[in-house]
Amino acid sequence: MNNSPPRITFDTNVLDILHTPDREPEHMDPTDARALRKAIVDGRLLARVSEASVFVECLSFEDKLAYLAVVLTNNPRPSPDPKRVAVFSDLASIGIKMLHAPIVGAEKFIDVMEWAPDDLLPANERNERFGAFCRPYPRHQPLVTYGNNLLLGQPPVPAGKVTRTGPNSHSRELPQGWAIALKRAWDNAAASDRKQVRKVVGPIIGEWCDVLILGSHLAYGNDVFCTADRGESAGSNSLLFHGNRVNLASQGIIIKSPTEVLAMIS
Repeated sequence: MNNSPPRITFDTNVLDILHTPDREPEHMDPTDARALRKAIVDGRLLARVSEASVFVECLSFEDKLAYLAVVLTNNPRPSPDPKRVAVFSDLASIGIKMLHAPIVGAEKFIDVMEWAPDDLLPANERNERFGAFCRPYPRHQPLVTYGNNLLLGQPPVPAGKVTRTGPNSHSRELPQGWAIALKRAWDNAAASDRKQVRKVVGPIIGEWCDVLILGSHLAYGNDVFCTADRGESAGSNSLLFHGNRVNLASQGIIIKSPTEVLAMIS
């Protein structure tokens, strides 16, 4: 019989519940939220969070566009929101660790949380499992298509810089034209037009990150994915739509609410 603590991946929407138990009583009774937080401290479960949740939480919408526009180049990155970084610092202090979920450039946005160990599967298998899950869900492709359509009416994207790395070798930056087009559209738009950019792009980024978050959960072989999202308001094409959860279960992704996770370990 396996008596090791269950490995729980917490969705982005559970993080504030764990950080501030009184914050969202509609999702979890504050007394239960405090009990769940204590269970993490006591080691009765191994709590994990995906680095894609850091991308969601620590960069504003505008900064997400700024990051995507400079990824795979040496240009400066936007700074994460210090208030949200403080949330992850608190979660790290109670033992929560981070799962790899490469966005575009496989960069780590904050340095306050340790990586989860590859103690169930070797790193190469974890990477293979992550890719195998994400490939059938190319949720970033609508971003690429939308950005490339915008680029048709914009100046060409400058070529990436070339840096000599040795006598006979060099590296070339790979600016993402579609992402630069999105950033330009945002920067040059009036307030009303910015609303349209956010309306189109925001949900696509959110859905893309849901795929990355679930992919990292599955890649590490964790037991339960914990979310406060019931999937009732999401569209049927959304990965976490309640009607799609049977399919996720068939792939080994068991979804429970924070209250259900607490009941499971009590």
